[in-house]
Amino acid sequence: MPFTEDLKLRVKRQAAFRCCRCGMIGVEVHHILPQGQGGPDTDDNAAPLCPNCHSYFGANPDKRKEIRQMRDWWYEVCKPKYAGQPDETDETEKKLDELIAELRKREVREQERQAVVDEINRILQRLTEQLKVNISDEADEVVEKVDKVVTAVQLGEGVYSNVHCRRCNSYVGLLIGSASCPNCGAPFEDR
Repeated sequence: MPFTEDLKLRVKRQAAFRCCRCGMIGVEVHHILPQGQGGPDTDDNAAPLCPNCHSYFGANPDKRKEIRQMRDWWYEVCKPKYAGQPDETDETEKKLDELIAELRKREVREQERQAVVDEINRILQRLTEQLKVNISDEADEVVEKVDKVVTAVQLGEGVYSNVHCRRCNSYVGLLIGSASCPNCGAPFEDR
């Protein structure tokens, strides 16, 4: 039996809809211990991974402990950042569903139809503005130094994701405890 939709949504929300390994958006909920090996369909056996990390690490039994550790650490990173913010997703979806149902009624007059369309546009505009704010907040975390050799997203002290070295063209999803490219040693900043 696969994960329930409620469990998948809960796991994705705890991870801010990002991969616990590389931080990319567009996650799948992965069984840490596969179902075929007796892995349960529980929160503890679920990890949010992007399709790349899922296909690269998902079938590797040696990576299970690491995936669990990264998931737990990522939840801790996300918790203070997003805790206490109202979750309007369900209310917004419900409101949009009601408005769309109203549009589908055949007896709605053109004037009423336009009012419903205007309300949908206002909701979509508000969601777009919220998305711009979230993207702007995340953009502030991007570490890009003057020499532009190495770029990364700083998640915490000595913790970086999406590390890209332009010197050797390597990419690392998650880097802990180093401020230089693990492949060629290029520093994150000109020293």
